[in-house]
Amino acid sequence: MFEEGMPKVARMTLYAVIKNLEKLRDIPAPDFFDAVEEAFNGYNYEGEDELTGHHTWPDLHQEGDYMIPIRPDHEDAYELTLHITCHAGKVTVTNVL
Repeated sequence: MFEEGMPKVARMTLYAVIKNLEKLRDIPAPDFFDAVEEAFNGYNYEGEDELTGHHTWPDLHQEGDYMIPIRPDHEDAYELTLHITCHAGKVTVTNVL
């Protein structure tokens, strides 16, 4: 069925990515993008695994509630909106759409 020497590939579903993102709680603001990248680890869209959208994020050191975009860097990939709360230098994801 499988040829010898072919690498086994484990792919993550978008559902699993959303569940990973929903678990992000009290992440230090400077480490938040790294945590988001880790939540996408194993997911790609047509071979593209680089993320885009984070360049438009507000300063996460400012307290408040924000809606921020993130998606794989492919024109046809789904864009997710992260609803986050920033408080005392920590970021918590409250919803993912």
